[in-house]
Amino acid sequence: MIARQDDEETPLLHRPGQPTTKTPLPWNQFWIILFLQVSEPLSFQTIAPFIPQLVRDIGVTHGDESQVGHYVGILESSYNAAHVLTIFHWSQLSDHIGRKPVILIALLAMSVSMLSFGLSKTFIGLVVRSAC
Repeated sequence: MIARQDDEETPLLHRPGQPTTKTPLPWNQFWIILFLQVSEPLSFQTIAPFIPQLVRDIGVTHGDESQVGHYVGILESSYNAAHVLTIFHWSQLSDHIGRKPVILIALLAMSVSMLSFGLSKTFIGLVVRSAC
């Protein structure tokens, strides 16, 4: 009879002649991808506290403070709506040309989008550039 073992590290179907080796993970590649993935939400969340003042300064509310939240909500949700609508297109492109080119294209597009967001003078320009 086989002795019962209660630890979670012992495999249930261990063969005596089978070597137990750990699968090496490419941690250097993981760190690069994690660093690149942090830049995307960081760039958007950095400007989030300043958006209400930006909406006031553009003048889309015409001085009505009760409308600031409405326009900030439109601006913030356009970013998330664009992500929902384009995620499958980016993933299909990634399947065709590879992950690295798509990541580089996305980072470049995000940089251009953030630069053009900062230079926008109209609310429609902000929404379009936020959604890109």
